Amino acid sequence: MGYTMKRNSNIIIYLILVGLGSLSFAQSTVSGDIHIVKGERVSKAISSVSGDVVIGNDAEIKSGISTVSGDIAVGNKARVQSINVVSGDISIGKGARTADLESVSGDIHIYEKGSIKGSLETVSGDIVCDLGSNVHENISTVSGDIELDDARLRGSLETVSGDISLYNEAMIDGDIIINRKSSSLFHNPGKLKIIVDMNSVVKGSILVKEPDTNVIVYLANGGKVLGEIKNAEVRNQ
Repeated sequence: MGYTMKRNSNIIIYLILVGLGSLSFAQSTVSGDIHIVKGERVSKAISSVSGDVVIGNDAEIKSGISTVSGDIAVGNKARVQSINVVSGDISIGKGARTADLESVSGDIHIYEKGSIKGSLETVSGDIVCDLGSNVHENISTVSGDIELDDARLRGSLETVSGDISLYNEAMIDGDIIINRKSSSLFHNPGKLKIIVDMNSVVKGSILVKEPDTNVIVYLANGGKVLGEIKNAEVRNQ
């Protein structure tokens, strides 16, 4: 997964630079911010190197959005396609709808009732999904932490060293996969915590790829895992 993300980050930069060189086909900037006003409809792709991109409430972006180091903020009930950043943060407003979200080192935050039709992917950025948000495919990260608070993930969740927290009846339909292999860059991984709390449910299994990798699963206040828990210590609280 780490190699794939590094490769993808290079692809992101390339696509942004291509967009900047084709101004007639994209709304682009090097360092200036881009603001799409409330309710506006945009059919062109949007790209920036270091400027932020702000999408107003109820706006619709029919193509992708990308930045190298700028942040991307999508307003409430807006609709956008895929979003790609290298080091900027991504925030998705209440009730907004998007496709895939990908960041290398920036954080991703999905606010209340946000709907992600694709997947969320980071290398080192954290991922937070708030009340009522819904991710239709998968979530993956290398070292970023992941928190689901009354949110639903319809696919699986995969990480190498990031902690995972499920609160307030959060639900994962698929598996939690801890990809700690001896061939990875993490030769001496520290403790990894998986918290399933407050009636949250993992419908699938928690699968740690190799034993003795110091993974602890905390089950508390009605939190449960319906499948097996493999190669991890379980603590009931």
